[in-house]
Amino acid sequence: MQKRSGAAALPDPAALRTFLEADRTPVSPPDILRAFGLPAHLKAALRTHLHAMAVAGDLALLPPGRLKGVTGLPETARAIVTRMGRAGLPLAHLPDDPAGSTVALVTTHLDGHLILPGDALILRLRPAAGRTRREGRPIRLLSTAPRQIAAVFQTAPDRLIPCDRRLTFVLDIAPDADAPHAMADDAVLADLLPIQDGQPPQARIRTVLGPVTAPGMPATLSLLTHSIPTEFSADAAQEALRVTQHPAEPGASDASCAVAGTTGTVKRTDLRSLPLVTIDDATAQDFDDAIWAEQTPDGFRLIIAIADVAHYVAPCSALDTEARLRGNSVYLPGRVVPMLPPALSAGICSLKPGEDRLCLFADLQITPTGQIRTGTLGRGLMRSAARLTYQDVQQVLENHTATPDLPAAPPRSPVQDPATALPQAQAQAQAQAQAQAGCILSPHLQELILTLQAAALALQGDATARGVQTQPEEDYRVTLNADGQPADFTLRERLPAHDLVAAFMIAANRFAAGELIRHHAAGLFRVHPAPPPPSAARTGGLRLPARMQARYAALPGQHHGLALEHYTHFTSPIRRYADLVTHRALLATLEQNARNPASRQPDGTDLSALAEHLQMTERRAASAVQACQDRLAAIFLTPLIGHTLEAHITSATRSGLAVTLTKTGTPSFLSFLALPDDSGMHDDSRPLRSDLSSGTRFPNSGVLSVVLNATSPAQGTLTLAPASARHAS
Repeated sequence: MQKRSGAAALPDPAALRTFLEADRTPVSPPDILRAFGLPAHLKAALRTHLHAMAVAGDLALLPPGRLKGVTGLPETARAIVTRMGRAGLPLAHLPDDPAGSTVALVTTHLDGHLILPGDALILRLRPAAGRTRREGRPIRLLSTAPRQIAAVFQTAPDRLIPCDRRLTFVLDIAPDADAPHAMADDAVLADLLPIQDGQPPQARIRTVLGPVTAPGMPATLSLLTHSIPTEFSADAAQEALRVTQHPAEPGASDASCAVAGTTGTVKRTDLRSLPLVTIDDATAQDFDDAIWAEQTPDGFRLIIAIADVAHYVAPCSALDTEARLRGNSVYLPGRVVPMLPPALSAGICSLKPGEDRLCLFADLQITPTGQIRTGTLGRGLMRSAARLTYQDVQQVLENHTATPDLPAAPPRSPVQDPATALPQAQAQAQAQAQAQAGCILSPHLQELILTLQAAALALQGDATARGVQTQPEEDYRVTLNADGQPADFTLRERLPAHDLVAAFMIAANRFAAGELIRHHAAGLFRVHPAPPPPSAARTGGLRLPARMQARYAALPGQHHGLALEHYTHFTSPIRRYADLVTHRALLATLEQNARNPASRQPDGTDLSALAEHLQMTERRAASAVQACQDRLAAIFLTPLIGHTLEAHITSATRSGLAVTLTKTGTPSFLSFLALPDDSGMHDDSRPLRSDLSSGTRFPNSGVLSVVLNATSPAQGTLTLAPASARHAS
């Protein structure tokens, strides 16, 4: 840059911030002055300038270590609000902090607006004080969560209670002659109004959704409170229709075929002579993986074929933008929100039986003990031989006899929205009727299933040899009746058929990760850190195994749960965007010149941000599913208010016990304030723990009898009390 005179002004904060955020190389004040062509005698003025910028939050987004030789700057950081604390103040996560610290905000509002979960902001952090949680003062908002919230209308007095359990405040209703009329216990959409000092928060009702217990309302509220998109943009919908108007055109050769589509002509291996089968739940519509195996003299040959979504969804297209925003499909009881429009997710990409489909496949050779000896990756054209359910496969495994084979699904409009599909009970009844009207599994398919199981057992044996330990999880399944209301909660059955499919998917994902590393391809990996040693201090005396969450990362790392050095997601590109990213990276290794725009590698400089975003969407989907189940459980349990039920203790904190109701799997919390020392909870015939911070003792079995005092279908929460406490009173 051209030199300026010694009296030249310092760069404005916007220009200086842009310069500092553009690179990661550490720079000192003299470096900055030289970069802007300024004289060295302005160093002191620059330090003052940087201090003022830090106070304003302008340095919070700098790469770590970017500024050197500058001391005494106030500590600022980017934060994302996660929930409201017990004191009513927001709690925020610091995503750029390697320790993942949680900070308590010192105020509930900023610039006249309530601070809500999902808001991203800049905080000025207060110095750490002992073991207490750090505090932060909001400086400015970077982005905001929607200010239109779902709430339930209550009377006497009229007020709104947010349906999002993270929001602990009550809303006054602003007068509005044009507002729609709501009845007691109606769910509504309301606009938050600017907050005024000393006044409670207010909202204006915009839409009345209906009773909180209406069919489908638990799913609707769960999607609204998690800000999950449910409608596709007009551009994405139009692009989906345009893409599906170019179906695959198989060539004449048996060994290979040329396929025309959105990305030109691609050479593919013809797999249509192989009886590949899909195995899914009875109500599934998006079949994105198919498997086949044969026994060989030195082990097994496996082919795992995955829907070639990358052929139809080009990077930076409207479909790609929408899929990336959603991150994954969301499967709620009675409703599905797909990542891709139904014309793709349940149409041209779904590996339906008897229909030609484009695929990306892994052809693996494994030893009799389950190690992958060799493997190849390729693009193919396949035709599923059968659409099987886990129950179909399980019956063959148990009996080695014929079982009903579900015929191909009845004709279905390519633009039908899975969100409007039949309720679960009706879908199951339809599937059963189809099974009764279907044909018997051929001996060839029965033999294939047994071969698949033999190969899966070999893969599982290798996993056991690596030290993989399967931890059973209680996953509850909600059955809806014909009216869409919860009829039953049952533990989801884990069948050997589930483990069979999982073994094939793990093998394919493991191989895909190895291919990414072998070709130095930029992709997303799935890493799972080892858990820290259990600490009685962290759990208040209740020793429970620590659970670490798997996450996405731009660099390969260990997957502790699977005892693998590297792992990725490859097998579900219809419903997970991370798998689509993996496909594009792998396809770039097949086409060295990367002429096909749908096969280019992802932008390596953006992978870390993408991994963070997909972690958020994954957690958001899991939370929405749990919230929907909790709301359905609250409706289901309402007739049992006043009854005694059982709950498992899952963890202990300084303030109480986290429990899970055994009848529905619903999580809840028992405060130590509700556990009097003379509550009579003790059973002298069994050992007891007394090392909780409150001094309260409970049986080693971890099961408590509790009384259901109240339910909240709007928030999906339960109010419980120890059964003995009621008796004592």
